[in-house]
Amino acid sequence: MPPGAPKTPEEALAWAQAAMTSTPRRYLLDSHVYLRLSQRRMTDRSIWFAIKNATACSEYVPDRPLLTNGTSWRITGPDDEGVSTSVGVETFVDHLGNRLLIITVF
Repeated sequence: MPPGAPKTPEEALAWAQAAMTSTPRRYLLDSHVYLRLSQRRMTDRSIWFAIKNATACSEYVPDRPLLTNGTSWRITGPDDEGVSTSVGVETFVDHLGNRLLIITVF
């Protein structure tokens, strides 16, 4: 496990929520997310709501190697329309501190 990375789902969820609500923002969207959003006719606002109002977080193993040398998690919560939405994320640390890369929407 990378140094400083969340070790539990609770830590990962707190990390993700802080990244989504901080100013300046501490999250990035991978290009794959835009494909998934288009396929599901969703907006990035849906992702923001799902993470901010999450009801569950669990370990997640993506289909491809991690992009950030961090840890990956699946976060589920209601989106801006109240629909249960799951989001695949990577938590990582860089020169700006704790960060979040959103990699997919299920």
